[in-house]
Amino acid sequence: MLLDFFHPNILALLSAVFVSFTRLSQRYVVDRMSALFANFILAIVTASFGWLFYNLDIVPVAFPWEGIFFFMAVGLFGPFAGRYINLIGIKLTGLARSTIVAQTVLIWSALLAVFVLGEDMTILKAIGTGFIMLSSMLVVYDGKNVGKKKIPIYYYIVPALSALMYSFSHLSGKTAFSYIPSSTFGMAISNTTCFSIFIFMIPFRKASSMREWDKKGFIVIFFGALSQSLAILCFWSAMKLGNVTQIIPLSRLSILLIVFLTWCFFREQEKLTYRVFAGAVLALAGAYFVVYGR
Repeated sequence: MLLDFFHPNILALLSAVFVSFTRLSQRYVVDRMSALFANFILAIVTASFGWLFYNLDIVPVAFPWEGIFFFMAVGLFGPFAGRYINLIGIKLTGLARSTIVAQTVLIWSALLAVFVLGEDMTILKAIGTGFIMLSSMLVVYDGKNVGKKKIPIYYYIVPALSALMYSFSHLSGKTAFSYIPSSTFGMAISNTTCFSIFIFMIPFRKASSMREWDKKGFIVIFFGALSQSLAILCFWSAMKLGNVTQIIPLSRLSILLIVFLTWCFFREQEKLTYRVFAGAVLALAGAYFVVYGR
C-alpha cells in the first residue's frame, strides 16, 4: 500500500538497483567479519526498517494466522537461510562465480510459480528469462582468470542452495499476500523472524578465526543494510502487485550493476569487454520479453 502507486515492474527494477549496492557491501565485509555477524547486522536493520515502513503504511484490519505463518516462512527461507548461505557462497567461490550460480533462482522460482501458483509461462517470458540468465554468465564469466584459483566443484552447491532457499521464500511470500495484502507487514514479520533466529543462534556459534568486529566493515554493512531495506520494500511491493514470472527476472538485472560496481571498486573484472556489452544487450532484450511476453 505504501508503494502501490508504482507499477510492479518499476518496483522490481528499483529493487535491482538497491540490491546491487547491498551486494557490493557484502563483498567488502566477507574478508573482514564472519558471515553470521554480518548477516546479524542486516537482520537488525531490515527488521527495524520493516516496522518503520509498517507504521507509515495503511495496513489491513485482519491478520489471519495463515498469512503470518507464510510471512514467517519468508523470513526463514530468504533473509535467514538464503542470505546467510549466499554470504558463505561469496566467500567460497567469489562474488562473480557465486552470482552466476545464484541466477538459477530464476528457474526455481519460475517452476514454483507455474506448477504451484498456477501462473502462466509464455514462450516470450521463457525466452526473456533465459536471456537474462545467459547475460549474467556472459557479463561475469572470465575465461582467462578462471584457472588462477582452483575451486572445488562441490563449493558451487552453496550458492545453488541459496538460490533454492530464495525461491521458497518467493513462493511463501506470494502465498502470504492472498491472506494479508501488506508488503510492509510481510517485511516486518519476515525480517523479525530472521532476527529472532539469529538471536537464538548466537550463544551456540562456533569460535571463528575471523574477528567478529571490524569498524570499517560495520559501517559498510550498515549502509548496505539500509539499501537492502529499500530493496526489500520495493521487491515485496512488486511481488504483491505483479506476477512471479515477471518480477523475479527483472529483479535479477542487478547483475549488471553488481559487475560494474565490483569492477570499479575491486578491479576483479577485466576491462568492459564485448562479453559485458553482449550481456547487457541480452539482459535488456530479456527484460523486454519478460515485460511484454503476454
